[in-house]
This record gives sequence, structure tokens and C-alpha cells, in this order.
Amino acid sequence: MISFSNIAAPYASSTIFLFMGGFILALGMQRWNLHRRLALAVVLMVGTKPKQLIAGFMLATGFLSMWVSNTATAVVMLPIGVSVLQLTAESVGGMRNQKKFATGLMLAIAYAASIGSLGTIIGTPPNALLVAYMKDNHDINIGFGQWMLVGVPLAVVFMTIAWAILVTIFKPEVDDIPGGREMIRGELDKMGRMGFGEAATAVIFILAALSWVFVPLIVQWAGWSIKVDDALIGIVAALLLFMIPADTKTGVRLMDWKTANELPWDVLLLFGGGLALSKMFSTSGLSLWIGELAKNLDALPTFVLVAVITGLVLLLTEFTSNTATAATFLPIMAGVAIGIGLTTHGDQNILLLTIPVALSATCAFMLPVATPPNAIAFGSGYVKIGDMVKGGLWLNLVGIILVTLVTYFLTVPVFGLVF
Repeated sequence: MISFSNIAAPYASSTIFLFMGGFILALGMQRWNLHRRLALAVVLMVGTKPKQLIAGFMLATGFLSMWVSNTATAVVMLPIGVSVLQLTAESVGGMRNQKKFATGLMLAIAYAASIGSLGTIIGTPPNALLVAYMKDNHDINIGFGQWMLVGVPLAVVFMTIAWAILVTIFKPEVDDIPGGREMIRGELDKMGRMGFGEAATAVIFILAALSWVFVPLIVQWAGWSIKVDDALIGIVAALLLFMIPADTKTGVRLMDWKTANELPWDVLLLFGGGLALSKMFSTSGLSLWIGELAKNLDALPTFVLVAVITGLVLLLTEFTSNTATAATFLPIMAGVAIGIGLTTHGDQNILLLTIPVALSATCAFMLPVATPPNAIAFGSGYVKIGDMVKGGLWLNLVGIILVTLVTYFLTVPVFGLVF
């Protein structure tokens, strides 16, 4: 059906190298504790009253998860949140008097880790999987900045609504936290001044982020013939971490192989497997066959079809890996798009059915098994399954609505869809 060399090729997709570069950048931030400093600074800036604290934790977690894996982000933010809860417990007469605040804060960290990751291609595997699938199978390129025009507004609106839902359902029992600001400030003071290693990593991170957004635009505007893709930028940033010394006397670099070995190779292999599966769908003709079966769906309004796809994928990803779910449904929905005639005005219209697959695969909030951040929050001991279902059900419904609206009204102008 397909040769081994062809089925192995997706494991070397440029998007996998983009993800690898992003992972190494994230490991560099973790090695020098830059992510912790950023998180504490954001929480301190937003405020330390209970509702402000929840907002601050969500903002910090959401921003970090755009660049660092949502699992690592949750692992970093949770201990800071627990420290805040232990401090407030002393002032309210014990943890039993702040159960709602504790539950709301833990869920805020978990949910923000997933919502924030929607903002960038490297934030969560389904996003990158979509980009790689469209490039490899339909010759459609999605730029880093292009994706952010869709992902960041979605993440910002979703995060705001999620905060409002959490502080309503789990309304904090106290209006103020005595000593909260001092505690956060104390944690920052313990870190001391930013050293060269941390500062250099911050500079490389900022340069990489700006390059992902602006370099393709500059190349296009200048009319240069050189091709600079997102994967190249990610790998160059990673190489700089390996090359630049953090200490010239000892020869210690910003990144060493021991730290780099912590790369989540399982995610990269799962990612490659998903692309190989998608390749098989296309090569075998299965996608087109499914599209033929789905021809009758053209009677449905496109808006309704997008909403149904979003709801179906979101429901499934509550119980299965979001990467596996996206890998399975991307070629199926591409086949459906072709079958119902969406591609009459151009292949780019496939995005109308594949983008909601990628976005909704990350929007699972009801169960601990749905995402690693959910499991981490549940493992803290402050969240019961009933609490997660109560808050997550509302967020799932909001997710279906927002993903549908964003797909229909934002992706059309951003990607030039015509249907």
C-alpha cells in the first residue's frame, strides 16, 4: 500500500522539528527558573485579593502554556497556588473555611494551562498536528503569526469567560488575603537578581517569539527568495542555547544534553505516528471514500456542521488522548470537506472543518483523565471529581460555542476562505 520510507517520512516533518525547538526553549526556561519568575511577577502585578489572585494565576499559567507544555506549566504553578492556600488558611481559621476558593484556584490553573495552549502552534500537539497535516497532505502552509491571529483572541476571550464561571461557581469565602502580596514578593526575593543564564535565555526566547511572528512577514514584504520557516527559527533558537555559555569560567552552557534529554520524546513519536496515520488515510483513498459517504451532509448549514464536529471531538477527547483524537479526525474531516464540495473554491476551505478538530481536541475540562493539567489539579487533593464536572461542563459548552464562532468568523478572513 505504501513503502516504509514514505510512512517513516512524517516522523521527520518540519513541524516535529518546530515542536522540538519549542520544547528545548521551554526546557531552557525551566533550567534557569525563568518561567517561575515570570509567573510570580504576573501574579504580583494583577493583585492578591482572591478573585484577582485567580485571575493572576490564570493569566500567568495561560501565557506560559503558550510556550511551555501545559503539563510543565501546571506542575510549576500548582505549588505556588498551594503556598497561597496554606497562607490564607491561617487567616481564615483552617482550610475547611476556604474550600471554594481552594477548588476554584486549582481548577483555574488546570483550565488556564489548556486554554492558553490554544494561542500558538507549539502550545499543544493538536495545533501543530493540524499545521503539519495541512502542509504534508494539502500543500497549505499555516504561519506561526497567522495561527496567533486566531488562537490568541480565542484564548483571551475563553480565559475571561472561564474566570467569570469559576469565581461564580466557586465564589471565594474571603474578600482579602492578609499577607498575600508579601508572600508572593517574598518568593520573588528568594530567587534573587536575574543572573546571566536566566537573562540570556529570556533574550533568546523573546527573539524566537518575535521571529516566529515577524520574520515571515518581513521576508514576504521584502520580496526575498530565501525560505525561513518556523521550524528553522525554532532549531536556531535551540542551537543558540547549546552554544552560548552561561559561565565562561566553567564552560557551562545555557543548555546541556542532560537537560535536553528531558525532552518528551513520547510526544514527538506520538506526533509522528499521527502524521503517518494521516498519510495512510490520504494514500489509501480512505479520506476520499469517507468524503463520498458524507456527501449528504451538504444539506446541513456549514455553521451547524462546524458546531457538530466541535462537540463530537470535544466529547471524545474527554476520554482519549487529544493528539490521537486529532490525528484520527483531521483526515476524516478533510475527506468530508472534499465530499460536500467545500473545496470547490479552493483547497484552503478544508480548514473550515479541520481547525475546529484541532482546537476542540484541547478543550476538555470535565474529567481528570481528559488532560494532564486536570489530573494534576485533581491530585492536589483540593478538587473533587464532582467539582471538576460542575465547572468543566460549563466550560465545555462555552468551548463549543467559541470554537464554532472563531472557526466561522475569524478563520475565514485570516486564511482567506471562500465558500
